[in-house]
Amino acid sequence: MIRVVLLGSGNVAYHLHRALHRSKGIELKQVIARRKEALSDFVPPVPFGIPGGPVAEADIYMIAVADGAIEAVAGLLGGKAGLVVHTSGARDLQALKGVSRPGVFYPLQTFSRLRELDFEDIPLCIETGRPEDLPLLRSLANALSKQVVELDLASRRRLHLAAVFVNNFSNHMVYLGEALCREAELPENLLRPLLRETYSKLETLTAYQSQTGPARRGDQITQEAHLDQLKDSLRRQLYQMISESIHQTYD
Repeated sequence: MIRVVLLGSGNVAYHLHRALHRSKGIELKQVIARRKEALSDFVPPVPFGIPGGPVAEADIYMIAVADGAIEAVAGLLGGKAGLVVHTSGARDLQALKGVSRPGVFYPLQTFSRLRELDFEDIPLCIETGRPEDLPLLRSLANALSKQVVELDLASRRRLHLAAVFVNNFSNHMVYLGEALCREAELPENLLRPLLRETYSKLETLTAYQSQTGPARRGDQITQEAHLDQLKDSLRRQLYQMISESIHQTYD
């Protein structure tokens, strides 16, 4: 039985809490957060702790907080004998300065409280400061996910950057598309079938093979007509830059 203490109350902590509770061979000993009310939707409840208060003994301490808060939270665990891991894709082991057994447990997924997730399908990227700690962290990861990969800092940071393009930037493009519909008093749900097909194609085709549109086919007339409709300079720049990137990709 792997004993775990979870530190954090945000979206990542919320989903980790659910996954840890559902997994055999894992005992979630405690959740630590600044405010108990932030854990009101953590079901079923577990013993609650506050920063600076008593911390349960565990094999692994999981820090699931914003990147800028990792050092401060790690400072609460300096005297603990267990493995201490953070869940950031961009921070290194040095973020856990003062911890004798540092590690990384990075789930590659976008987390929202209102969305149910199957943790088995989430890739888990792990790293430890000491080779002898890797089997323990891998055991925990294997209990949660079917896809576990060991990555060093450089590889994890590159993966995190790729994830920003794939998720954060693409989501913002959808936001801008919806905004254009709202401004023209068009139903936003007209875009939904297109979105479903866009991502469904990627199950069988590469993104390179899936690309369509005026920039892909070199249709300057349509692109100029689109630019004429974009009065906001930033939107025009985005349209031009992305179109040029597509054009160069297939030139």
